[in-house]
Amino acid sequence: QIEHGDLFDFDQEVVPLLEVLVGKTLETAMAEVMQSEELAVLAEAQEKFTQQRDAELAETQRLEAEALRKLQEKQRRLEEKTRKREQT
Repeated sequence: QIEHGDLFDFDQEVVPLLEVLVGKTLETAMAEVMQSEELAVLAEAQEKFTQQRDAELAETQRLEAEALRKLQEKQRRLEEKTRKREQT
C-alpha cells in the first residue's frame, strides 16, 4: 500500500521549479530591455554624430568654395591688370 506522503506532492515540488522559471524569464526580459535601451542610446549618439559630421562637411565645403572664388577673383584681376598694361 502507498501511504500518504510517499507520493510526489505536486504543489510542493513545483514551487521551486516555477520560481526558477519565472526568475530566469525575468532575467532574460530585463536583459532584453537593457539591450534595447542601449541600442536606442547608441542610435541616438550615431544620429548626433552624423548630424555634426554633415554640418562640419557642409562648412568645409562652404569654406573651400569661398577660397576658390577668392582665388578666381584674384586671378581675374591679375589678368585684367596684365591686359591693361599690354594695352598701354
